[in-house]
Parts: sequence; structure tokens; C-alpha cells
Amino acid sequence: MKPKILLVNNQHYYGGGNSTDYLNTASLLRENGHEVAFFAMDSGKNLADPNADLFVSHIDFLELNGQRNLANSLKVLARVIYSREAKKKFGQLLERVQPDLVHLHNIHHHLSPSIIYAAKRRGVPVIWRLHDYKCICPNTRYLIDRTGEICEACSKGYYFPAIFRRCKKDSVLASTMAVLEKYAHDFLNIHRHIEYYLAPSRFLRRKYLQQGFPEEKLKYLPLFVPEEMFQRGGSDEGYFLFLGGVNALKGIFPLLEAVRSLPQTRLLLAGGVQEPLAGRLAELLPPNAEFLGMQGREEVRRLLAGARALIVPSIWYENQPFVILEAFAAGKPVIASDLGGMTELVKQGERGLLAPPGDGQGLAGAMKRLWDDPAWAVEMGHQGQEYARQRHSAQTHYRNLEEIYQETLGNRK
Repeated sequence: MKPKILLVNNQHYYGGGNSTDYLNTASLLRENGHEVAFFAMDSGKNLADPNADLFVSHIDFLELNGQRNLANSLKVLARVIYSREAKKKFGQLLERVQPDLVHLHNIHHHLSPSIIYAAKRRGVPVIWRLHDYKCICPNTRYLIDRTGEICEACSKGYYFPAIFRRCKKDSVLASTMAVLEKYAHDFLNIHRHIEYYLAPSRFLRRKYLQQGFPEEKLKYLPLFVPEEMFQRGGSDEGYFLFLGGVNALKGIFPLLEAVRSLPQTRLLLAGGVQEPLAGRLAELLPPNAEFLGMQGREEVRRLLAGARALIVPSIWYENQPFVILEAFAAGKPVIASDLGGMTELVKQGERGLLAPPGDGQGLAGAMKRLWDDPAWAVEMGHQGQEYARQRHSAQTHYRNLEEIYQETLGNRK
């Protein structure tokens, strides 16, 4: 009999890469005969679920952090370090659904690692799908927010540089809270209760090894592309496409600089944008760029089908952006930053092009090469689709994931 899996993630709706992987994993498991249950934060965006009554209460960190005061800071800190509410409700859910294994995705802040102790108390093994560097970096991304510079100053339990550098939101208070959270979770030793960590990229796995995580606990398991996402017969409607959050972290400023220097090209941007950038975006966009706002899953498929190429100009150590695999599945090449896990998917002249991170002119050069040679773009798009079928198929992913599940349950026995 296939093990019953309890999947856990902050969001129970399609949003960023982590929630997409969480829901795609659920569908894959059910297709292969597993019973699946969910635990997440309550939200009006959530998909319907029979156990939603036990989801943890909603909290809006953006709103609380916008009203900077000591009371709100303490409320946020209590939630992110050890949420008693999440632990209690998770324990009730464990009693209700009786899972064989807990599979965590993104749990920091909204759920907190307190739920790991609820699973430990009941003898349910836990594995953790890593989507970022939160377990080893106070600012999650190895980045100083105020400068956009890569930073690896914190190392093996020494996190104070994050405060001195104001790495989180250019704020001493926010950076101090992030450091306190890291020290608290290290003190609680939450990681000894995790059977395995699943790293989508070899780059991320290497970073965790450098910070002292045991090699035998770190499994390399790349993301997968559901079969229905593979497209045939896409056209080239003469535009570059950007998908994702429109913000500095995703490299929006060098991208707009590049597009402005290439008036013969066209760029479409689809995704969310927040203040203060939202109020300035219209004046920042060059005439050959158009902001479409948030788009549904079907519209994203249509946009990918008509694009010359996808552009992923992030300035931080992206782990394994699912949006790149989406582009490959659609038969489109990708222009990505020469940084982090992106370089494992895109090679120079193979499935796309790499550009120096944060370099608008370097990005413009890569864009011009594909704009001037549409046949080459088609060829690299075919390469990407074949690569995705070979390395990121649902069938391969399920075989590897099921092996990890069985190994985890075998260890526990």
C-alpha cells in the first residue's frame, strides 16, 4: 500500500515556485495512488480543502511590518520562531488524517518549524523540500536588500553580520529579528528531526553542505514539469517575456535598461508588483515594454507559446526557477543571469544564453542575438524541451521521490 503523505506549505494556492511545486507534487502523488492531505495558512486565495478548519490563522507580515512598532515586532517574532497555534492545529490534523510521512515545503514565518515537534511527538517522519536558503541565511537569499549585492558573510551559526550590514529591508530592526529567528531555530535544533532535505539544484545543496549540513541528509531532487505543460506548435509573435514578481530582486531595473537600448524589440511583463514600485512603473517602462499584471495559468501558457524567449534576469542565487522549466516545456529558450542554480538549466548557447547579473548592457547583448536570429532561438527552444523531457519529467521525479519516501520510512522502522 502506498504511504499516505501530508504536504505542508504556507500557501495553498498557485503562486510562486514553491507553492506550484507543492501542488504539482500533490497531483503527481495522487496520480500514482497515494492519499494526500494538506496543511497551510488560512487565506481567501486558498483552494478548497476538507481540512481547512485546521489551517493556521492568516497573518499579513507586510501590513504588520509597515506599521513599525515594538508590539508588532514582538507579534511577528513570536509567530516566526515558534507558533503555538500552528503546532496545536498541526497536531490535531496529524491525529485526524494519520499520515505515514510529512513532506514540508515552505514553512518559515507563517507556519514556523514548531510543527516539526508535533510530528516528532507522534513518531511521524519528516522530509523537507528546500526552496531557498532560509535555513542558513537570515535574509533567505544571500543578498543585502539595500544594495542588491550578494553576501555570504554569515557562516556556520555566526549571523551578526546581517545586523551590521542591515541586510534585510535596509533595517536594523528587521535584520535583528531575522538573526534572532536563526539563533532561536539553531538553539531548538530543529534540523536533527528532519530525515532528509530535498535540494532542487546542486548549487543549493552545495551551499547547505558549506554551512555544515550533513551530506547524507541532503538529497538532490530537481523540480519536475507536469506532462500537460509540454506544448507543441508554438509560434513566435515577436516579443520577449518576463514572468514573475516585478521587483529589484528579479532584475527588473537592468531588464528595463536593456529594453530601452533596443527600441526594435518588444517586452511583455506578467506578474505582480508592489509599492513603492507599483506607483512608478508606468514612468519607468520604455515605449517598447508593456506591463500586463498578474495572469492566470492558461494565459501564461499562451504568452509562453508566442514568445521569442523568456528572460530571467534575477540578481540573487535563484535555486531552480520553475519558470525556466515552464519555458522549456513550451519549447522556448531562456536568457538568464549567470548566477546560482540558473546556470544548471541554461548553458551559454545551449537552451538559451547567460548574461552577467545586474548588467543591463550585457543583457541587451544577449537579447539582440536572439532578436536578430529567430531560427537560432527556435533551435535552442527545441533543445530546452528535449532537456526538460529527459531530466525533469514527472515519471522520473516520481520514481526518485518514492525511493526517498521508502528510504525514510525504512529508516524510521
